[in-house]
Amino acid sequence: MNKVMVFLHAAPGLLRDDFQHAMLLTARQGVLGPLAAEPMTINLVGLPPDNLPYRPPNDATVGQAPEYDVIAEIWGTRNPLDIARDFRQAVGDRASVFHAYAVTATEIYHRRDFHRGQPSAGIKLIGRLMFHADMPDSAVRRSWALHAGLAARVHVGSARYVQNWVDQVLLDTSPAARGIPIMHFPSEQDFFEAFVDSPRGMQEIIQDTSHFVAGGPRSYTTEYIIRGPG
Repeated sequence: MNKVMVFLHAAPGLLRDDFQHAMLLTARQGVLGPLAAEPMTINLVGLPPDNLPYRPPNDATVGQAPEYDVIAEIWGTRNPLDIARDFRQAVGDRASVFHAYAVTATEIYHRRDFHRGQPSAGIKLIGRLMFHADMPDSAVRRSWALHAGLAARVHVGSARYVQNWVDQVLLDTSPAARGIPIMHFPSEQDFFEAFVDSPRGMQEIIQDTSHFVAGGPRSYTTEYIIRGPG
């Protein structure tokens, strides 16, 4: 089954809350044409908490509104370009930003049960990564796969970790991206108090990712599973 990830920002004049409500309503009511029965998850992006357990060095996003308002995950058997086209048609002019990617998802772990639904429990962290430009895909994929073991050991509060490798940027207007990680923390306590196991673990994560990650925005979301798999 193909997976498409779409990053959206509300059109000018449309409030974030209204846009998010409209996207949820559209997905729940099945007003999506050929996508009405497809598995879909809608992630509503929130403002970054003031007391984030980690910010990258020279983070320029402090005090700024998030780059996206909604991130959709859509699964289907059809061509990813067709899935993205149909979803864009359903969204219409309500979005000023529509970035779409075909991805291959690898679930690294799902080691703890937590409530998943509408909404799911906790905080779902979604990134949009660029890796170092001079690294070929084979080297990046090897580095990211090796990182998974470190992430599992250090991010003790996370229950689920998925690495989405970008197979294709589906629209010319979408910024380049090569990886979209997803890490789910079942509660705010898990996120704020157990993002990492220790300061030493945090430094290990920073040092390891610096070898292959060039940067990219992070979104702090609430998950709504409209139809599985999620």
